[in-house]
Amino acid sequence: MFSFLRSHTSYAGLFWTQFLGAFNDNFLKNALVIIITYRGIQLSGLDAKLLVPLAGGIFIFPFFLFSGTAGQIADKYRKSQVITSTKILELIIMIIALIGFTTDNFYLLFTCLFLTGTQSALFGPLKYGVIPELIEQKDLLLGNAIVSAGTFVAILLGTIAGGSLASLENGITLICVGLILIALLGLWNSTRIKTLPAQDENTKVDYSLVVPIWQLLRKLLKDREILPIVFSISWFWFAGAAVLSAFPHFVKDAMRGDADVATLFLGLFTVGMGAGSILVERISKGKAEIGIVPIATLGISVCLFITYFVSDLSHLQTSDELMKLPEFLSHPHNWGAIIGLFLFSLFGGCFSVPLITLVQQHAPKNELARYIAANNILNALSMVASSVFVMVLMKYGTRTVFLAVGAINLVVSFTLYAKYSKFSLRLWASLLGRILYKIKVEGEDKLPAKGPYIVAMNHVSFMDWLLVMATVPEPVHFIIDWRYYYAPGMSFWFKQAKLIPIATRRENSELLDQAFDNISEEIKMGHVLGIFPEGMITRDGELGRIQPGIQKIIKKDPIPVVLLSINGIWGSIFSFHGGKVILKWPKSFRKQVTMTFSDPIAARDYSPEVARSFYKENVHHYED
Repeated sequence: MFSFLRSHTSYAGLFWTQFLGAFNDNFLKNALVIIITYRGIQLSGLDAKLLVPLAGGIFIFPFFLFSGTAGQIADKYRKSQVITSTKILELIIMIIALIGFTTDNFYLLFTCLFLTGTQSALFGPLKYGVIPELIEQKDLLLGNAIVSAGTFVAILLGTIAGGSLASLENGITLICVGLILIALLGLWNSTRIKTLPAQDENTKVDYSLVVPIWQLLRKLLKDREILPIVFSISWFWFAGAAVLSAFPHFVKDAMRGDADVATLFLGLFTVGMGAGSILVERISKGKAEIGIVPIATLGISVCLFITYFVSDLSHLQTSDELMKLPEFLSHPHNWGAIIGLFLFSLFGGCFSVPLITLVQQHAPKNELARYIAANNILNALSMVASSVFVMVLMKYGTRTVFLAVGAINLVVSFTLYAKYSKFSLRLWASLLGRILYKIKVEGEDKLPAKGPYIVAMNHVSFMDWLLVMATVPEPVHFIIDWRYYYAPGMSFWFKQAKLIPIATRRENSELLDQAFDNISEEIKMGHVLGIFPEGMITRDGELGRIQPGIQKIIKKDPIPVVLLSINGIWGSIFSFHGGKVILKWPKSFRKQVTMTFSDPIAARDYSPEVARSFYKENVHHYED
């Protein structure tokens, strides 16, 4: 992480600008909340119990109000200059906050809170909108992961600092000095971001506020590719906000822990989000994997259910007094809740980072900031809806919030899996393949940037498909023998992986014709097809006859063919080496397998002879 920041100066400037801004937002907000709570402040007839949630609403409201216009500004003007302008605005706001704190003017402090929300709303489209301009496309997921992790750490540190200093005797002075210094540091870091050209100088900024919001949402609703991604992000903010809103009461009422225990959970949540953000980049090998989202969503539900049921064991606590941290940690069942909430946040980090990366990749470059702004608007709506949701459920107990969010999230998980099943299965296969085998890939850079194209492999074992899935970066729609496809219990999974069953003319002419129709349709949709041109797994380690199936496909739909040699798996228990499959003792674990790609072969240049020559040159397993 830090080496990446050192080698990308402009990106580092953005990272620290964002980090310090998130810190200051929460520093100010939590300091104000703690002072209001413990001084029993009243304003306009409202007591502290109402002023605290009001403070949260005042901070969020500007995201509704200004995000639409902020997106237009970010696309029209140079983002680096706009970022610096927002940091100047932050410094001015913190100076006003200094006046409010030193004069005990809480009306002025609430105004500052609104202005801080406004500044954050203006900065929001710039943060993720400028990252693709500062780093290479291959580093985009890592860049988002680092910013996301840093943001959550900053939120935690700012929240703790604000609460801690507000309780000190001379805390007001320290808070004021801290707010100004952090704002100045943020302003300085913003000047480190290199000057970038405007993405769309012809954009007309509409300052009516309401019209841009409607325009953005209407544009988003028409985009069938990005809309489900943005809705998924908004659902995460709904679920996360619900859990965070409920967990202080959950710790106190359900788990019987004191304030230190609540701080522990808050810290674990933040660390988990940061760790998940980095972990997903490692798992995905730098590629935004939509397939991990349904998996992470399922993990979130499982963790919430575990936490719900574990918290029911709090009746084992014999004393009515709240437990201090050492006592809390001494009860084994409490570790279930600790681990459950930590893993909840870990899966949350794995969930959110790929999604925002996909928005960056799929949105038009000249409108990216506006798409990010639309996402911010929906996120704010989700958090408000989440607050109402929690208020309704709290009368049934704080544990109910965890159960309800987990149940709804489970439905979301299955919905996402139904839409992205082939991506999730590809990811599982990729991870499993790299666990079972040491895979060396040669020529991966030769693959076309996107489909349609055919990947044609020699067929050595029953694990060839797994190796291909672990190697090709896109989901591969395999053409599979109908006898395997319709084997008991298999067609359910094969359908989700978008496999295509095929038979010979003699076996089932109708199925054969349907297979070629399906293949043509897959090609029109731009998918990657996987074919074993030998038609069967080798029984003796020798290369079989290359069947004419590929020629029939490319005659109708002339697409490129990439040959892939699988070398090193002959002799494994999943091959016919020795005459048996599975029923033999493995000679080694995690065999070294080499996967070699050819250059893309134009349809007019492909022939069985070309394929045979490539495999013969690159496959050596029959040497035993």
